[in-house]
Amino acid sequence: MDPTLITPPPERAPASAGPDSKSASRWPGGARFVVCVTVHMDGPAVEAGRGQNHLGLHSRGRYAARRGVPRSLDILARHGIPATFFMCGYDAELYPALMREVHGAGHEVAAHGYQHEGWDLGGDEPALLEKTHAILSDCVGEAPVGWCSPSGRKSRLTLPTLKRLGYRYDASEKDEDLPYLATIDGRQADDFVILPNNTVSLDDAPLYVQGQATAAEALDNWIEELETIATGDGYVHFTVHPRAGYGSGTPARSAAFEHFLVAAKAMPGVRFVTLRDLADHCLAAPANWRNPRL
Repeated sequence: MDPTLITPPPERAPASAGPDSKSASRWPGGARFVVCVTVHMDGPAVEAGRGQNHLGLHSRGRYAARRGVPRSLDILARHGIPATFFMCGYDAELYPALMREVHGAGHEVAAHGYQHEGWDLGGDEPALLEKTHAILSDCVGEAPVGWCSPSGRKSRLTLPTLKRLGYRYDASEKDEDLPYLATIDGRQADDFVILPNNTVSLDDAPLYVQGQATAAEALDNWIEELETIATGDGYVHFTVHPRAGYGSGTPARSAAFEHFLVAAKAMPGVRFVTLRDLADHCLAAPANWRNPRL
């Protein structure tokens, strides 16, 4: 399907300024609101973690590497937008050149498990976190500083291990609309921040799978969320998966992704930042993020 078959969103009146000056000035560069674009590759690592081969019905992860990620890179380059790419260690082993291409284009490469583990890891968790950390570091020549759980699961071992490895943020939580400092080993850390993500309405997978949305319906939902957040808390954490099946790698869904970026760029006061840059901004003044509601 030709991506141009999706009708771009209609022009909308500029959103009004937020309810108070504090919310308008808490973001990098004095932006009114920030948009963090995160791309979860979810390549063949997903199938490998399930004990499946990469063939036939189970080849949708390969689509991410062949078409989805390159298509996402093209879209982001057209609009000059930096993004955070969450990558599995297994996928980096299969496609090291692709990882280096993402990194070379100026995007952040962050960690997302080894084989997109969808099960409780128990005592194996630290070793797997260390394994993926080493693979990504060696692959792109820079150690990741951010992580997002591939299944949403975390344990008492997760954050202490990440902090020991030099990570500065976790993007797994769904319990807030704003960043906040992490609590690690019973103490609030001034050098590690939680950057929560909204997997209900700003993530493509639930809309396309549970919601059975069309690309046009997903786009309309994303823009509604964008406009509301821009006049409120100001933190837009937008997630796409460039694979086939549950993601936005295919042509029409990629077009919806691009139309969302166009709509966001047109709004006054926006700033696009990677999660790493946002984490560094928060950690430069940690007192502001101990309780972001104060």
